[in-house]
Amino acid sequence: MRLLFAVLALVLICSATTTVYFTYYTATFYTTDVFQLENKVASLESEISSLKSSTASDLKNAYDDGYSAGIAEQSSSSNTSSSKISSSNTDAVSTITRTIGTVEKSGYSTDCAVPMGGDGCYTPVNLSANVGDKIIMANTDSTGIHSFTSGTVDGFAPSPDGTFDTGILMSGDSFEWTPTVSGEYPYYCMLHAWQVGTITVN
Repeated sequence: MRLLFAVLALVLICSATTTVYFTYYTATFYTTDVFQLENKVASLESEISSLKSSTASDLKNAYDDGYSAGIAEQSSSSNTSSSKISSSNTDAVSTITRTIGTVEKSGYSTDCAVPMGGDGCYTPVNLSANVGDKIIMANTDSTGIHSFTSGTVDGFAPSPDGTFDTGILMSGDSFEWTPTVSGEYPYYCMLHAWQVGTITVN
């Protein structure tokens, strides 16, 4: 009988010791693991932020360089016709400021596009203006980078015409353009081909 009590006491002591050790081990190493994971997450978030900033800057520079080279080629062929047009349509001059913005999250989804049933990825998607108006093109999308590039885009094949180009606009950036010639000016985003709009100048 004493042997049974001794064995039982030994089992209870071993069980209690194991429970205490396991609790201590789990608490100590779990806390250390959580602390290390939190540090790793903070480090990764910092790296992601740095990469976003670097990528946006590289993209802006590459776009600006490539766009400038393409427009230089295109402008030599269209200089003659545009100079004839501009001399005949600059009589009336307006001084109204008009603004076009970008729709929130328009760079992530085509839902805002008119063909997809949306109201347009620029707001307003169709702007009426007069010769001499100041037109401000602003990236009002807090989630992305955009451009306002005059010309057309067919699928993913852009055809800039060189009338205006904002280059890459970070969120909150803007660009001013004052039309001197009446006409219809389609434009698009070089980064998101579904973003298109039109400025009609009277």
